[in-house]
Amino acid sequence: MDLNPWIDSLSKTDPLSQAAELLGEKRRTVYSWVRFERAPSFKAAMNIVKVSGGLVDFNGIYYPFVREVEAGNAKF
Repeated sequence: MDLNPWIDSLSKTDPLSQAAELLGEKRRTVYSWVRFERAPSFKAAMNIVKVSGGLVDFNGIYYPFVREVEAGNAKF
C-alpha cells in the first residue's frame, strides 16, 4: 500500500493529525510527505513500516515520490 492512502485510511476527519500522532512526527512533516515536498527519512520510513504493521513498505513510501518527481510534480 502507498503511504498516502494509508494516511487517508486513518481518519475521516483529520488523517494528517492521526498519522502524526501515531508516527511521533509533527503534522507539518506528515503534510510535507503527502504533498511530495519531502520524502520521509530512512528512520521515519522504518517507523512507518512498523506502525502500519507492514501495510506500507519502502516501495509504498518512496516509489510514489519517484513517480511525482518524474512527472515534474515534485523536486528532489
